[in-house]
Amino acid sequence: MRISHHERVPGHHNRWHVYLHGHETPLPVELPDEERSKLDLSDEEIHELIPTAVERQHIDVPDLPDEEDARDASWDAPVRVMQTHFMA
Repeated sequence: MRISHHERVPGHHNRWHVYLHGHETPLPVELPDEERSKLDLSDEEIHELIPTAVERQHIDVPDLPDEEDARDASWDAPVRVMQTHFMA
């Protein structure tokens, strides 16, 4: 999985669009509120770590959409990252 960049979804504090190299459509990513509350990180630190968390999610969950199948994730079924994906 090669991430080119990511951005916050306006109006949603726990959602991001993560762009994979070669794909125009972003991968919707969510950090659930109950997982966010377990992290002792600022919003900016979480934002900076989203690509790392998505990469770790990809390793932990083999059925995470890869670069060819990223379009399978949707707003209603985003890739969900958990607090453990932010831990080093």
